[in-house]
Amino acid sequence: MRALVFDPESGLRVAEVPTPQPGPGEVLIRVEACGICGSDRQLVRGEGAPFGTSYPVVLGHEIAGRVEALGEGASGLAVGDPVVVHPFLPCGECAACARGEEHLCPRQGVIGFTRPGGDAEYVAVPAQNAIRRPEGLDAAEAAILVDAYATPYRAMVSAGAAEEEAVLVIGTGGLGLAAVQIAKALGVPQVAVLSRREDAGALALVSGADEFVTLAGDGRDAARRLRRMAKGGVGVVLDTSGFAEGIRFALEVLRPGGKVVTVAMPVDVIGVSMAKLARKGAALVGSFGSRREDVEALLAMAAEGRVQPDVVVGRRVSLEEAPDALQNPWFGRDVVVFDAP
Repeated sequence: MRALVFDPESGLRVAEVPTPQPGPGEVLIRVEACGICGSDRQLVRGEGAPFGTSYPVVLGHEIAGRVEALGEGASGLAVGDPVVVHPFLPCGECAACARGEEHLCPRQGVIGFTRPGGDAEYVAVPAQNAIRRPEGLDAAEAAILVDAYATPYRAMVSAGAAEEEAVLVIGTGGLGLAAVQIAKALGVPQVAVLSRREDAGALALVSGADEFVTLAGDGRDAARRLRRMAKGGVGVVLDTSGFAEGIRFALEVLRPGGKVVTVAMPVDVIGVSMAKLARKGAALVGSFGSRREDVEALLAMAAEGRVQPDVVVGRRVSLEEAPDALQNPWFGRDVVVFDAP
């Protein structure tokens, strides 16, 4: 079968590899679509990989397809079922897993890094990671729900965003636009977006934002606008970009006792005032990954039209076009689409 393979020695290429066979408790999926994620690009740029990544690796962890075959003992699914794949593989034995925080498992594997992923015609995954998707939900749109949407969803649920009057999202890439939709779907009355891109305002507003600001010109005016909108300060800031100016701006518009939650993974961010953080009694926390139930909730939201992943899908490319798309990202989220037979 054809697959997108990466190795630090030989680089990124589409190659012929053996078609996987489902082992005990696994299912074989014929891939219909697979999202290209920022973490894929980080891996290719040499900026780090999840613990346990082995090379050469078939990339791709935002997977949608149909069940092709069942391994011994696999249950709950049938051949032909449309599914998406939750990409995280917690160990089930550590303290984090025992606390019900399996998304924070320090020993977890990740499909597309520690085992072959979905940028291929077929992928074998544990049956428990395959989640049935609604028949009418487009495969490319469903694929990005498992990470581009599930990551900000987990962050906002953990931060209690649904209880806040106002939320600020930093960034207008795939994660940021998804976060805006999720915040509105959770019932947040006022959602603002901060971007370094002045041309991103239209997409932010289409995604449901009530206010859009940039740091161009006088940032103090933008901060005043958001404090006015939020009646004193936003309760939760979700950072999807990881740039220091954004975090500093967040502390200016955060209400006392508010939270800044980041899902971004830059190498380093400096210049944040710890004194301001302390005086506001604010929390600066990280959020990573998601849980299976997060993906299930998002599939239901998408089926009901409460989130619109079609806005976030940037380009639909073939597998042969994937290396160029991965190294030359589009505005939004690129998705590799496989032709159905």
